[in-house]
Amino acid sequence: MIASVSSRSTAKPRWSEYRLYRTVNGQYLLEKVGVSVMIHRPGCPEIIERLNRFQDRYPGRDPEEGFWYCETCCRGPVDITSLLVETDRHWVSITTDPTQIVDALYRRKDGARHLPRLSLDLLEQASRVDEKIADAFRVERL
Repeated sequence: MIASVSSRSTAKPRWSEYRLYRTVNGQYLLEKVGVSVMIHRPGCPEIIERLNRFQDRYPGRDPEEGFWYCETCCRGPVDITSLLVETDRHWVSITTDPTQIVDALYRRKDGARHLPRLSLDLLEQASRVDEKIADAFRVERL
């Protein structure tokens, strides 16, 4: 692993984690994970996909310890055996070309291309130990 960053905050139930690896044969692996500790009741209008039962995903864990209850559906007493938990989202990019790693971290907003703060932090960290990432990151190709 040549770089790792996280936007984790105790003030938010969702965050992003990025890790960048360089393999012994020179490939780069960029891993992005959208992490969530949000809990819902079945039938919550906030749920847009099928969720796992909390007890199946975290056997023996207490939802009061480190998880967030959805403000829409978890008002009042809750039956913890019926609770659902959001799933983490994983994304991976593997390439030998460091410019593809840099490009994968860009976002578009209002038609403009930009690097979010977390992506910048990852690339700065990786640039300290990998010259090819540094070159791809610090040189704008038009």
